[in-house]
Amino acid sequence: MYSKQTKIFGIIGYPLGHTLSPWIHNTLFGLSRYDGVYLVFERPNWSEVGISPLLELGVRGISVTIPYKEWAFTLGTKQCKASQTMKASNTLIFEEGIHAVNTDGIGAVRSVLNFDSGLLSPDTNDSILVLGSGGSAKGILFEIAETLRTKAKGKLIKKEVHILARNQKAVQDIFVSLGNPAWLRSVNLDEVMDHKKKYSLVIHTTPLGMKGIQGDPMLPKSFFERSQTLFDIVYNPLETELVKFAKSKKTKIIPGYHMLLHQGIRQFELFTGIEPKKVWVLKVESILHSILKKRK
Repeated sequence: MYSKQTKIFGIIGYPLGHTLSPWIHNTLFGLSRYDGVYLVFERPNWSEVGISPLLELGVRGISVTIPYKEWAFTLGTKQCKASQTMKASNTLIFEEGIHAVNTDGIGAVRSVLNFDSGLLSPDTNDSILVLGSGGSAKGILFEIAETLRTKAKGKLIKKEVHILARNQKAVQDIFVSLGNPAWLRSVNLDEVMDHKKKYSLVIHTTPLGMKGIQGDPMLPKSFFERSQTLFDIVYNPLETELVKFAKSKKTKIIPGYHMLLHQGIRQFELFTGIEPKKVWVLKVESILHSILKKRK
């Protein structure tokens, strides 16, 4: 039941026919008994129309997806550190101005920490391999850097983070934005294969493997080891070719939709000020998995 007091939130982007964000937020509103509703605002020209129609409707906050994240960043009267670093925001909160936030990287890092917090320990000599250098990679690498620095508490970071990507200009931009840390390196595929046993965590951030996106996986089946963990952020299909490669070698898998789940949970926290209970998170996770399984 909705009333004049019901708080309105939603998502803007184009296209939005398959968005799962309403499932995340409306489920959490119901479980928390928060008087809110999350709607889909789909149109191909938001950057031309502007956000006035949303403000007139009384919208309190929005999720922002492609192709509007860079535009959303420019609207912020204040911006979080992640947004400032990436020059892109996936969340706008309309309260005392416009607060532009990026929760993409937080979603990925929370997924990893929930699976195995040791994978982001700065005190071990293993390595993390990040595949890709686009917007998702930037957000994830920013949060990895924040996590390693926080955990290190001023001590030397022993873990290395390697980037395997074709766009070296984008890689260099990432280096500069993160302050050229000594623990960050750009690598090629030969180097990756030569040192594959050092990688404890692999994070794939490109669209390769997504339904409708053609192209071979960035790593061959022979790369994977039982000792590794793969996090492919592509979640449609549930299992990409890269995930199938890894599974055949008994590599541990973090489901791709966990990033969607946890970035959405962080948005819910920002929208409502409520920290979700673990049982709520498990409920939303179950719903997302069920929906994605049916989309095969």
